[in-house]
Amino acid sequence: MYMPIKKSNKIKSLIWYHTLDLGNGNLTPGIYDHRRYLRFYGIPDDLSGKKVLDVGTASGFFAFEMEKRGAEVTATELKKWQDHDFGPLYVPDKPIKVLQSYLHEPFDLAKRIFRSKVKKKKINVYQLSPKSIGIFDITFCSSVLLHLRDPVKALWRIRTVTKEMAVIATGIHQDSEREPMAFFMGNRGGDTWWLPNKACLEAMVESAGFKRWEWYSEFQLDYGDGSQGMLHGVIHAFPI
Repeated sequence: MYMPIKKSNKIKSLIWYHTLDLGNGNLTPGIYDHRRYLRFYGIPDDLSGKKVLDVGTASGFFAFEMEKRGAEVTATELKKWQDHDFGPLYVPDKPIKVLQSYLHEPFDLAKRIFRSKVKKKKINVYQLSPKSIGIFDITFCSSVLLHLRDPVKALWRIRTVTKEMAVIATGIHQDSEREPMAFFMGNRGGDTWWLPNKACLEAMVESAGFKRWEWYSEFQLDYGDGSQGMLHGVIHAFPI
């Protein structure tokens, strides 16, 4: 696929959360490259006929991947950068105008290049409801909960819009304690709050109203440049 110089330069000028293969060797310079971790999420190979919600889509890697697998996908993202669950210690590392662009422009450009039909809705996870966004067979939420002051409320809202299964991936604390515990990180920059252990994430899922759950995987999500990232866990939660 030939890519015009103007579009190629636009790709390079943006900040990409995800590495995306735009065709013919054109890769976006993502902060994370999820292609090598895709198997850890347990996304069904065939999503034909399924309605899927991608919560906190960022550059859209998972939304576009699930569309490729046959799903009708709706992706959510915050309307404004300032809508994040930041605390008073948070200090932006870039101008807000640049961060606002990071929030939406990469996804929008990739959608045009892919000629994707993914629907994007600007909404906070705390606002999810059948009335505000609808009901989905599968809800996907990756690397969002750790950035929320109230992850239980977010899981509760996710459960209300999930018909069959929620795929929940988040940073987890590495301990073997059976008692539910979470490591607090809110004093380390104001943009990351909680790292639950496995027992805690299970308890959070249960308290949100899910009836059963299954652990799918644990893996270390390293950065795209190879530097060490955070331990992640993936749990599949079922509302019935």
